[in-house]
Amino acid sequence: MTIYALGEKRPEIAPSAYVHPQASVTGDVKIGERVFVAPMASIRGDCGRIEIGDETNVQDGAVIHSHASFETRIGRRVNIGHNATIHAESVEDNAAIGMGAVLMLGSKVAEGVMIANSALLHNKTKTEPYKIYAGVPAKYMRDLDPRGEARKAIDDYLDDYVALAKSYRQDFREVDD
Repeated sequence: MTIYALGEKRPEIAPSAYVHPQASVTGDVKIGERVFVAPMASIRGDCGRIEIGDETNVQDGAVIHSHASFETRIGRRVNIGHNATIHAESVEDNAAIGMGAVLMLGSKVAEGVMIANSALLHNKTKTEPYKIYAGVPAKYMRDLDPRGEARKAIDDYLDDYVALAKSYRQDFREVDD
């Protein structure tokens, strides 16, 4: 793992979490239980605190950064897709952030929201629970049934990443040729 303290700011990583050696975690960051952090992810708590809740996944190339004026709080069981950029104030439980999505400074993603691939949520934008937002800029598209098929698919996907965190902690190793 590439874990860095910055002055007195030191990351706290739960023992059941997995942070890939090619990911970077810096400063005032707290990572919860059974979290999976993929290669090339950058979680940088140099300006403000970042908290990542249990069973969340941060996929390849994702960037999470905070700001001195707020904490970046990512809830429990959140899916953060490949190359997403999170400069948000909060992402509540059970949200799904699509690949390449951008959450700009101070935006707030409500519980169960899906931000579509490549969507852009402008500064200080607030979403409503269990809705889908897409586009540039992101706009409300439709409701997301918390008990529907799409939600079940997201939950299954999250469960796969929880299993990957365990598998990587146990079985990941460098190959010497």
